[in-house]
Amino acid sequence: MRLSGVSVLDVVLASCLAVALATGLVCYSMPGPSAVTHIQSDVPTYYPTPRAVESLTLAASIPIIPAHAVAAPSRIQQLSKSGKNFRSVLGVEPVEEAFWLSKWYASDSFYGGRWAPENIVNTVRGAEFRVEREPDTRIPFSMAEAKSKQRFGYGRYEAVMQVGRGSGLVSAFFTYTGPYDGDPHDEIDIEFLGKDTSKIEFNYWRNGKRGKHAIFDLPFDAAAAPHLYAFEWAPDRITWYVDGVAYYETEPNDAFIPQHAGRLFFSHWTGTPPMQGWHGKPEFKSGEATIVSCASFTPANKTAPACGDSFQPPLSGSAGNPVYATLSP
Repeated sequence: MRLSGVSVLDVVLASCLAVALATGLVCYSMPGPSAVTHIQSDVPTYYPTPRAVESLTLAASIPIIPAHAVAAPSRIQQLSKSGKNFRSVLGVEPVEEAFWLSKWYASDSFYGGRWAPENIVNTVRGAEFRVEREPDTRIPFSMAEAKSKQRFGYGRYEAVMQVGRGSGLVSAFFTYTGPYDGDPHDEIDIEFLGKDTSKIEFNYWRNGKRGKHAIFDLPFDAAAAPHLYAFEWAPDRITWYVDGVAYYETEPNDAFIPQHAGRLFFSHWTGTPPMQGWHGKPEFKSGEATIVSCASFTPANKTAPACGDSFQPPLSGSAGNPVYATLSP
């Protein structure tokens, strides 16, 4: 409706302006909810999300608060020895295309058996990393390990895995370099213990010194079906993910962040008797396997095909009746 050439809206706006000028206020529209809901100064921000906070167990007392939005990182200077991106769909592609299969035994190590290339078997579900009992009492177990032919640095590492079950077993997805490659011991780990496959462990090392190890309860049984595990490594931090959800992050500029490019490893093993306090007595069945169906690396500052592009977490599944997600090449 208009009054003498002036609309009702014009009158309302003029009134609002008059009130604002009189009170020193500025009229504005209300914004939506803030992306930053909780900030504590001088306290490091950690993952997980609020859901995961409730079930967190840590090896040391670490203040935990939900993650909040942060500014996009600046461009990362890649490590000099880092290779190019890759994505390997195992079961479709032989594991030997991108990885070397370990074959060695050292009686003075903490490993309880020999690394046997024949224990890595390509199947329709992926590469099976098996741990077998052996008749030789001096070397009672054979185990499985593969390491990438390339070395990798800063970026995102992903794997689709279903871990082995049984007391005494350890399943690992990690980067490593050390004296054998002419470097200090630098490492980033994701590990599972077969005695309790409802938990996941995160570790990292720089120059042989370990950072803040963390253990999380998972909302599923990692031995029942495959899931997507990942970590992002940057010069100033590492963030670990489960099925696309950020679970844990180091303190910014943590002194134990690795600084050397390493090889990507998958392993399934059992240790010597002194290790049993951690992973349990070797009561697993012979031939128990960890299945790796995809592995990928995307360098920092780049985009490339990755395991998470075509993986959907299983909707259901149990150890006795698993329901497998599909992963297209």
